[in-house]
Amino acid sequence: MTEPDPPSASPSPPSPAPENGRPAIRWGGVFFALACNLLLVTSADLVIGQIAPDLWLALLLRIGAPLLAGVLTALYTQQRGGMHAFIGGMITVPILLFYLFPASAPNALLAGALCAFGGAATERWLRR
Repeated sequence: MTEPDPPSASPSPPSPAPENGRPAIRWGGVFFALACNLLLVTSADLVIGQIAPDLWLALLLRIGAPLLAGVLTALYTQQRGGMHAFIGGMITVPILLFYLFPASAPNALLAGALCAFGGAATERWLRR
């Protein structure tokens, strides 16, 4: 006959699952989105200012940089990339507004929104 385990040796209960079944937001992913968006948008603005390209290249750089930041965020986090990109992109809006685009609030808001869109579109594409 085997002896039952003493009560003190019982395994710890499993950690509770989130209510909605989704994985939690990782702050490393949010910080990645923030840093990537700031780096790419600032780099694109420097290129636009230094080279003085034509309108189409400036437009491509202005839209492509935050989209690429969102795509890279979704690939980095692999889960809930759209939310990570949204939170990181929206945190960058006031930073970009005060330091990079002091006279143009729509550019800062566009950069944050396009980062979120790039992350959400990539997350949707990865789920297929």
